[in-house]
Amino acid sequence: MKAQFLLSALLTLGISAAQAQTAANWNFNSTMSGTAGSNISAANAALGSAIPTPAFNGGGEFYGEDGWPAGAVNPNAYLQFSLSPSSGYYLVLNNVSLVMRRSNTGSPQGSGPNNWVLRSSLDGYTADLASGSMTYNYATYTVSLPSAFQSLSSGVTFRVYGYNMTINSGGNSRFVFDNISIQGQSINTLLAQQSVSLTAKAAPSSVDLQWTSQGLAEGTRFSIDRSIDGTHFTTIAQSFGGTSYTDAALPSAARIFYRIAAEQPDGVIVHSTIVSLALENQQAHALAIRSLAVSGDNIKALLHLVESGSYRLSIWSQDGKMLYATSISATAGDQVADIPAGHYPRGLYIFSLTKNGINTSRQFLY
Repeated sequence: MKAQFLLSALLTLGISAAQAQTAANWNFNSTMSGTAGSNISAANAALGSAIPTPAFNGGGEFYGEDGWPAGAVNPNAYLQFSLSPSSGYYLVLNNVSLVMRRSNTGSPQGSGPNNWVLRSSLDGYTADLASGSMTYNYATYTVSLPSAFQSLSSGVTFRVYGYNMTINSGGNSRFVFDNISIQGQSINTLLAQQSVSLTAKAAPSSVDLQWTSQGLAEGTRFSIDRSIDGTHFTTIAQSFGGTSYTDAALPSAARIFYRIAAEQPDGVIVHSTIVSLALENQQAHALAIRSLAVSGDNIKALLHLVESGSYRLSIWSQDGKMLYATSISATAGDQVADIPAGHYPRGLYIFSLTKNGINTSRQFLY
């Protein structure tokens, strides 16, 4: 079956990997309104009823003060944000990016919620899409969305809850937001009559992919796309008639994502839903980007390294251009790298950590 494929490295004709699109964004620049992509509407962000004091700070960030619980999650203590497709469209959402922190007031610094969790209206805000801890420094938290968000015919609301609140002397209990962005797009429902369904099964050292299609024209070219973050895909193989493929050259990653891009002779491309798998790959744990914090033109990266040695750090634009690269010598364990990256236009970028050809990446908002 592999003989039916032309590996992307040998292709003279190919389809570029789809670039990430912003479905909706809330920048909190003295407004709670959001901006949305084509054929999408974004509702105003809003605090839950348990948070009494909303305020903007300096016109560039927003916070909710008081009401955050000292213990577990309070179902009414949250910031929510929503988006909906226009009539005749459905949503394909890939990830949510949250730039946030707790208050930097108090002595010592840091007051407000220590932990956060993200939930959605798809299940009545019951299951955690992601959770984590935060400090009084801004960090970008990128949450990959599961397959349930790949075909939404109606709107969806997300809520980020703050909890485990502490207040240091003279501090204020505040949950502070700089930016929220949802990556994805709207798709015309007419394309639903033309569809590709994908399934994936992990073996010890490979992944077996199978797909079916309907309503596609003869001569459709199927591209097998792979990603380690659920957003940035690379075409690894192509076929003009096959329905299966075995990926035996797996990258070093704890989780891997696949999709099929079916390009018809008229140029119309139909994507399958994104399928993700957890991999039992010990090398995947060798590199980890714990967190990224941006301050001015500098980036502070918290890295987890399992061995000492030389590591390459790089910053990439969304369209794949390398903007900055440096090498560091570091010892094993948790390490902090301070990077004078320079000034870039405001937007989403990609930070990569590489050693011996093994790479891990993470999105961040600059």
